[in-house]
Amino acid sequence: MLFEIARLTKRYRDRTVLDVQRLDIEKGAIYGLQGPNGAGKTTLLNILALLESPTTGTVSYKSQPVQYSEPYLQRLRKEVVLVDQLPLLFSTSVFKNMEFGLKIRGIANEERKRRIFKGLEMVGMQDFVDAPAHQLSGGETQRVALAARLVLKPEILLLDEPTANVDVASAQQIREAALMARRKWNATLVIASHDRDWLYDVCDQVMHLFKGRLFGTGKENILFGPWRLLSGDLWEKQLPDGQCIRLYDPPESNAVAILESLTIANGVDFSPAGTDTQLLEGIISRLTLDKNSADTLATILIGTLPLTLKMSRHKIQKENLYPGQKVTLSYNPHSVKWL
Repeated sequence: MLFEIARLTKRYRDRTVLDVQRLDIEKGAIYGLQGPNGAGKTTLLNILALLESPTTGTVSYKSQPVQYSEPYLQRLRKEVVLVDQLPLLFSTSVFKNMEFGLKIRGIANEERKRRIFKGLEMVGMQDFVDAPAHQLSGGETQRVALAARLVLKPEILLLDEPTANVDVASAQQIREAALMARRKWNATLVIASHDRDWLYDVCDQVMHLFKGRLFGTGKENILFGPWRLLSGDLWEKQLPDGQCIRLYDPPESNAVAILESLTIANGVDFSPAGTDTQLLEGIISRLTLDKNSADTLATILIGTLPLTLKMSRHKIQKENLYPGQKVTLSYNPHSVKWL
């Protein structure tokens, strides 16, 4: 086990931003981290990168408790690297930026050059080796920042929204280069991203972080308020396409719901689970093999809202389901977990 975290909290003044009871990071695995803005993803990555210390709790690296003293941390930081969402480069050439981390690790000159050109090739930036770093676009900066970490051959590569502010071509280069780290030297990856489809494709485990707490598998269907009272104890939320999701008994109007009973209602053998069954119209946007089972993850777009449900291959084939197909989803408004 590379990282073992237990009973960790992180507080800023009187505000708790992280409360993680247990988190284990294994060698060579890829972890996805999902959650809304402000959930604590960046703080958790900074703690894993040994850039911040927890307020309480324990962090162990390679079975040894982390000591938060600079000489000790400097050694560990040579094995654990972070690519920020908005990375900063030195106002020198791309080559000089790439060389910095290698120099302080004592890598010989010829080996530095070899790694730099190979790293830039991995992100499609080999023609920019002498370019001034401050003249790069946002996507180019992100790719150079990633390449500068890849040439260090870290044990753990942490990525904070690596494709959030880049163009489509840069995003693809970043995805491919990051995964190359595991293929080439079995690096462990922890990726915080809103790109849920990519995470489902590549991750061995996807975690969801909300209000500083880890829960579930990252595949939960999370719905944010506000909710409007419809009648009795039934509340609703209007979606951008005009449809409404109706649920019972939110603890407050701005409560967050996990919807637990989704199914596709297109088949002839579909029977509503009670008179309260609700329906939504959507379009299948993606069918993805679940890496941890023989099932398929179907992503259904309700307007712009993506909902996910797990289905067997038999169900997919029987209903002849495919991306782009219009489908009807059913759910039980009582089957909800409120956060």
